[in-house]
Amino acid sequence: MAFATIKFAEPEPGVGLITLSRPDRLNALSLDMVEELHTLFGQLSHREQVRVLMITGEGRGFCSGADLKDARIRGEAAGVFPSAARHLEAIQKKYANLIPEMRRLPQPIIAVVNGPAAGGGMSLALAADVVIAGPAATFTPSFINIGLSGGEMGTTFFLPKHVGSARAAEILLTGRTVQAAEAERIGLVSRVVEPERLMEAAMETARTMLAKSPVGLRFTKEALNLNLTATSLEAAIELENRNQSICCCTPEFFGAIEDFNKRKLG
Repeated sequence: MAFATIKFAEPEPGVGLITLSRPDRLNALSLDMVEELHTLFGQLSHREQVRVLMITGEGRGFCSGADLKDARIRGEAAGVFPSAARHLEAIQKKYANLIPEMRRLPQPIIAVVNGPAAGGGMSLALAADVVIAGPAATFTPSFINIGLSGGEMGTTFFLPKHVGSARAAEILLTGRTVQAAEAERIGLVSRVVEPERLMEAAMETARTMLAKSPVGLRFTKEALNLNLTATSLEAAIELENRNQSICCCTPEFFGAIEDFNKRKLG
């Protein structure tokens, strides 16, 4: 399927690359882009041959958040929404539901943050499994800066888990920008690499993941995702136990054990 605001490619077998493609607007999330991402995520949930996903932005930015100049949003708003219920259905849920859709995808997602990630763009990065950033990357939870709550699209769920509750509170309550170096230091991103190596570093990570068993890769993402909200250590371990017992009955497990023993004996 052809898209107008995003691009999808498979640069190598098993790897899918999503590119937010509105560079003239720093890849701002228009309603059209949001709807196209929903469509693409729905397709990818059934694409077993695509085992790892990368998401990045075209041009000098990753994603500047919701496009406040979008004619569709402005048309819906007409100055002030007639009711909170109307806004909830017409706008809010469309944007926010991108995040649980990303988390439900079976493929691990690598966010390749090449520039500013503001508002909803920061939320997309936080919802990825791995975040690899260039030195020009910045993270701005801009919601509170435009009269909204700082809690948007999962920020109050993911950010405290990345950086701790005190740092998350300070960042979300002030709406300040976190530069790439600080983001790496506080754990907001996985690592920062040179701009000329950014995409290759992401591809290297994707290739490393592809070397693992398909079931093991999916189950690891599932366990990390579900155990964010596990009610107890015992509940977390029970899910892990199930995953391990299933994986122990796959051909990939026996092949990996055989290869390990050969290397050890050699």
